[in-house]
Amino acid sequence: MEEDAPQSSFMAGLPKQQVLLVAAVLVVAVLVFVSGAWKPFFEVQGNQTQMLIIGQPSPGLEIVLDQDQSLVYYTMRDASQLDISPAQQLEQYDVVLLDQHLGAMPYDHSVSRQLGEELQNFVRTGGKLVVVMDSGIYRSGPEGTVASDIASWKANFDDLMPVECDRLPSEIGSCEVPLFFAGRIRRSDLSHDLMTGIESAPSSPALPPYSVKAFDVRPIGDVVAIIEDDASEKSFPGIVEKKKLLGKVIYFNYDPALSPGIWQNTLEYLR
Repeated sequence: MEEDAPQSSFMAGLPKQQVLLVAAVLVVAVLVFVSGAWKPFFEVQGNQTQMLIIGQPSPGLEIVLDQDQSLVYYTMRDASQLDISPAQQLEQYDVVLLDQHLGAMPYDHSVSRQLGEELQNFVRTGGKLVVVMDSGIYRSGPEGTVASDIASWKANFDDLMPVECDRLPSEIGSCEVPLFFAGRIRRSDLSHDLMTGIESAPSSPALPPYSVKAFDVRPIGDVVAIIEDDASEKSFPGIVEKKKLLGKVIYFNYDPALSPGIWQNTLEYLR
């Protein structure tokens, strides 16, 4: 009994047009590989900072982040989504942006005890944390509740934060009372990378000041920039940094979207 003829090859079984198409694709792939044209794409992807945003940045900051895709790739999560296995979730990222300043309710500005502790560990083991305005001042509880006895960063983050919330005569914390004014951001640290090429924002006195929302917080870290109230000439901490042994925390006392140049310097600094 005769043996069956050997099976034909994959290419031999294809119609002539498909054979030509496959061959053309292979040739292009070889040329791209040899030329090195594939490298820039993967180099850009590899150089991106992996950022986790906890909360909801302003629409303006989202636009700036989308324009900076060569610097950062970001994922957004609500703080409650990080209550389960926060350590395993945080370890996937280089930078965490805690930005809850748009929240309307106290719960929107809160973190759980577990998340607060793991953010401390994240920074102590080399992570970078950026905090915007009054984000994270409350302690979240079950089903949308917040602890009635916590309204500061100290209880949630121990000594991690570069600013503190002082008690006002009304017994309300200064980080709970927003201030609204027309102001300018001025360089304070003359050598800090965040302010490279920037003395003030807006850059010219002829330009109108920003409409600023900020808080009268007390710095306990290194003041990088201040915010000056145009009307009263009173100043407030604008950007404050605290360095740990391996990681660092940067606090913005205003929406970073107001100063996209400073924000881009921040992304470069944290890479």
